[in-house]
Amino acid sequence: MGTIIVVGIVFVVVMITIAVMVENAKQKATARQTGQLLRTDFNPDVIHGSAFGKLGIAIDGTRRKFAILQGDNAPKIFDFSQLTAVEVLRDGSSITKTNRGGQIAGAAVGAVLLGPAGLLLGGLTGSKRSIETISKLSLMIYVSDFIQPNYEVVFHQHLGSGGTKVSDLTVTMNLLNAWHGRMQAILAANTAGLPNQMLVEGNSHA
Repeated sequence: MGTIIVVGIVFVVVMITIAVMVENAKQKATARQTGQLLRTDFNPDVIHGSAFGKLGIAIDGTRRKFAILQGDNAPKIFDFSQLTAVEVLRDGSSITKTNRGGQIAGAAVGAVLLGPAGLLLGGLTGSKRSIETISKLSLMIYVSDFIQPNYEVVFHQHLGSGGTKVSDLTVTMNLLNAWHGRMQAILAANTAGLPNQMLVEGNSHA
């Protein structure tokens, strides 16, 4: 029994250590990418850094621009007017998609991601089957670019078999919801023809 307890403690310590190392790596990557953006005319109000080979995203509300972060490579910077659609994907399936002009396909993302019964299949199929685990959550950004018209910003990816319990993804789903809302706000501003203005307040590194 004593050996089992010791092994359990060691496992917990190792997992905590790994989590801290991962978080530190993410923070350093985000700081480096913020510096890359500041060397241009882009001043990020909010930023979700790129780390471990995944894409990140940032928004400059004053200049009406957003950037796709590509790790150590130069960021791709777009005008708000170049955003054509935004889509939430769960395990590769579309949950909700908003096109330029405000047309929404699928269920409201907040209800889908944070429903009391857990993550619902919902969306285009209208199914109400409860989902217990998730392997991948991402935000697909569509732009008016013939060379590369879409970018997938991954917010969660489970390594190995199976998936992550929905109950363990509350923070991630809140973060994804926030970024989905920001991109929807950009689409809405494009549709309404709003003047140059801040769509986000203060500086954040969400």
